[in-house]
Amino acid sequence: MSKSTENLYSLLKDGVNDKNTRGEANRIITDDLHQLAQKKVLHELDSLYEEYTFATAKDASLTDDLQRRISKNNVTCEHEHTEDSLVYGEIDLKGFCDLLMHHIPHDSDDVFYDLGSGSGRAVFAARFVGDFRECVGIELLSNLHEMASSVRSLYRFQYQHKLIYQNVNFVCSDLLDYHGWWKDGTVVYIPNLLFDDNLKDKIAEKAVRMRTGAFLICLKKFEGAAFNSVFDLVKERPVAMSWGESNTYIYQRQ
Repeated sequence: MSKSTENLYSLLKDGVNDKNTRGEANRIITDDLHQLAQKKVLHELDSLYEEYTFATAKDASLTDDLQRRISKNNVTCEHEHTEDSLVYGEIDLKGFCDLLMHHIPHDSDDVFYDLGSGSGRAVFAARFVGDFRECVGIELLSNLHEMASSVRSLYRFQYQHKLIYQNVNFVCSDLLDYHGWWKDGTVVYIPNLLFDDNLKDKIAEKAVRMRTGAFLICLKKFEGAAFNSVFDLVKERPVAMSWGESNTYIYQRQ
């Protein structure tokens, strides 16, 4: 696997095809090829996060200074992020990869954002199966941001020489303050299941500025006339989460 390619999925699928020409996998049909490549992608993601498990990330979120201040003093930070909005959870990567590969059209000019990216798993899932120009994670809690940045260093060492086009970046910021996602984001994931109505409304105010054709993926529907006047709900699908199954809602900017 010495050549560069757009994403890890394509690289692994090409590798299986190469074996197929040598007769090693001549009985594999197209669907099996996809499943095998996806399985290898998930294995590589697990390897990338071998030292940063879900439990480690959850502990990091609970010990973050901001999280502790909000929990102990029952106060909110500048943009009123409640304790519930900072509860740590992760989307099932297999389901998320399927979502990106089969339900979100995108190409090498697109930019992926995860708003509340935690340890960065969904960002790297997008990187490994998608052809995005850039994948960016925005995280408020500094402990989780530092963890994602550490994984990024490992990723650059292990994969960046094999994968072209995309950058992976992590920003420690309040998602309401970081302008990039609504200015140049074309696929934006928001794990907003526990966000209160006030925070959801503020996010919706920013989201209406997204460019025409952009996709917004979330775990809880957005309401409000302004949002619904410019976004179409194009798909609703169940997906596994670390706490159980949840619906995902895919909106597209008109």
